[in-house]
Amino acid sequence: MRLKGFLLAVLLPVILLIPGCTGRPVNGFDKEKTYNVLCLFVYDSVFRNYRVYEQTLEQSLKENGINADIRNVYSSGHLDLAQSDALEASLKRLNDEQWIPDIVCCIDDRTLSLYLEGEYSKWLPVVDSIPMVAAGLRCPDWTRIRRSNNTAVCTDLLNFQRNIELAVRMAPYTAVPGQPMYPNVVVIELDTTEYDKRIRERLHSELDRPPYVNNMDYHVKDLPLDRLAERYKDSIFINVFSNACPELNDYRSDGDYHVHRVKILNSLTMTPFLTVKRDIENEQVLSKTLKPQFSAVRDGFGDGSRRALCGYFASYETVARDQAEYVARILHGEAAGSLPIKEHEAGYYMSWRAMELLNMSYNDFCDNFIIMGAPWRVQHPFRFIMFIVFDVLLFIAILSLLLYLLFRKKDAELQKALTDIENERIMLDMALQNADCIVVSSADDLMELEPMLHPDDSDVFAELLALLASGKPLGSKDFRLTKDNGETYRWWQFRPNVNMNAQEDRIDMLESLSGIVIDINDMVLYNEYMTEAALVAEEITSKETFLMNISHEIRTPLNAILGFAQLLSTDDGLIRGQERDEIVGLIRENSNLLGEMIEDILQFSRFESGRVDVNPVETEIAPLMKHIFDEWSSNVPSALNFRFEAGRENVYAFVDPARVEAILGQYIKNAFKFTAKGSVWIGWRYNLGLEQVELFVEDTGCGIESRRLNKVFNIFWKDDMFKTGVGLGLTIAKMFTEKMDGEVGVESKPGAGSCFHSSFKAYIKC
Repeated sequence: MRLKGFLLAVLLPVILLIPGCTGRPVNGFDKEKTYNVLCLFVYDSVFRNYRVYEQTLEQSLKENGINADIRNVYSSGHLDLAQSDALEASLKRLNDEQWIPDIVCCIDDRTLSLYLEGEYSKWLPVVDSIPMVAAGLRCPDWTRIRRSNNTAVCTDLLNFQRNIELAVRMAPYTAVPGQPMYPNVVVIELDTTEYDKRIRERLHSELDRPPYVNNMDYHVKDLPLDRLAERYKDSIFINVFSNACPELNDYRSDGDYHVHRVKILNSLTMTPFLTVKRDIENEQVLSKTLKPQFSAVRDGFGDGSRRALCGYFASYETVARDQAEYVARILHGEAAGSLPIKEHEAGYYMSWRAMELLNMSYNDFCDNFIIMGAPWRVQHPFRFIMFIVFDVLLFIAILSLLLYLLFRKKDAELQKALTDIENERIMLDMALQNADCIVVSSADDLMELEPMLHPDDSDVFAELLALLASGKPLGSKDFRLTKDNGETYRWWQFRPNVNMNAQEDRIDMLESLSGIVIDINDMVLYNEYMTEAALVAEEITSKETFLMNISHEIRTPLNAILGFAQLLSTDDGLIRGQERDEIVGLIRENSNLLGEMIEDILQFSRFESGRVDVNPVETEIAPLMKHIFDEWSSNVPSALNFRFEAGRENVYAFVDPARVEAILGQYIKNAFKFTAKGSVWIGWRYNLGLEQVELFVEDTGCGIESRRLNKVFNIFWKDDMFKTGVGLGLTIAKMFTEKMDGEVGVESKPGAGSCFHSSFKAYIKC
């Protein structure tokens, strides 16, 4: 015995220095060598958060001087990761390539546990034969970790206290309109896996003290939320339940555990729900909450799903940087088992997509949270405005090029829109083939639907019953029903098969009733989509017409101006007197025409952007109309007779004189353009019965066919495509009129002329 003790005392220090007892360091670092780094992930490759981790890890390794060939192996996210087909296929591919890792990176508690248990030994070297860095561990299995001598660990331990207090503080922002919110009743979902059991142990250790009330053992049962919140108003009540194993949720003797589970699920619209793990059960619970909730884990946070509003944890960037640091230290010669346990730096994170859903302001929370997914324009509003200004200037500079590109893209966009519509139609047909339905075999069956009916559809249902009672022909009827006590409503259609009594003197006309009630909610949504698609197609066509008009109409006066200007510039003295004056007059005429076109375009643009103001004041009509007549009298074409038709005196209306002048100006320009010879009248008429004044411009021009009258005020519409203008004048007149609560109208007859008018509320002032 003494000899054994002596040998142990002598050899123990030597044994501790042998590589492998504290983790074998890699051989000497070679800065020219490319090291093989294997990353094991829990979820599949489409998990969006992994892209951030992968990019950060690669960059951090470069910053640490490591040339790395990084291979990522994904799993399916199921609990039994070792049986994942995706995992096996990825590792088999590495074996076929004879690719052997120099170091392994595990990014989750579950992948680490499986690796230490030897579940990957079929494809990878045995545990401790190569160093490993495990990071992002939230609830580690320390018993297994301590058995390994070649593992470095970085943790992001679940911080229940901070996340629960955060959920309580932010819960009012997630309240559903029309429903109460009880922020001090926090719900957590946990099941019976080994990982869930470790979480339950941490939950007990952190929350079994004031101000928390841990109801994991369900010592508080079946209290309504309002009473529960009131009883524990000075505490934070923690309700833990299992979605996969309802029998864990209660200890009642009747065994009706599912009722209790449904109660908790229904309460999630009025209480905060805290995610402490990411799995199928948590995803199912989140889908029933109808609003953003709270997360103590980074998995799936900020991925665009809007299911989590905020949480306290370490980000994927932090995990990747810390893991890259430990990988670099190990590759530089430090033993993995000798590295201290490192805790990731955690922070408060908030999802911008969830904030949008809740109408939350970025500036209100950016000082206290790291807001993930916020667009650049929200983070830097001033720079965004400057960027827009720059874009506008750039657009003006390359307008001609954009016109060319837009024409080329037109056909492709239309074809894509048609393809999208067809794909949506096919998807809708597939959905309808598997649609839910309710069989109706009697009037009583139909009456059972009434409690589920949407309040706004009660008239439709009453009409249906009245038709059944009267014996009149009955077709299909659409109405909305709920199957979850009014939480959500879907559109359904009743398709009846009715037999009536042949005897007309019978009081009960209904012989038999049968039919089905089919869920048509997808069809209704599809019809709405088709309507929106039609509007998009119409908008594309309108923009195309607008661009073609601008291109054509602006080119015509420009060509005239440039041609005559070129002629004058090369004048060798032959062009003189009247001929030269005529050329200058044509240049001036085309310049004015071009200016009018640009003014119409700018005026319409101001309307579209909402930057046109109308300032109605009490205005006497007679002097205003006389002023407009006098202004235009000097610009009348020589072939026309411009007349003034005065109406009743002392007529007043609340209008903007400048805008009225613009409206009548558009009508007058239109009359001059389409009246080769004859007369143009301007005047007003007062209708005493309607208390309305009508301001009109009438001409003896070419007139408009009756079937085309309903289009004259449409944007970009022109009755004669060879006439100058871009088709905006009458549209602008209509916009100004309606802006002052007026109405526009037109009467016309081909060959006899037209009369355009705008009517406003008016009164006689003595």
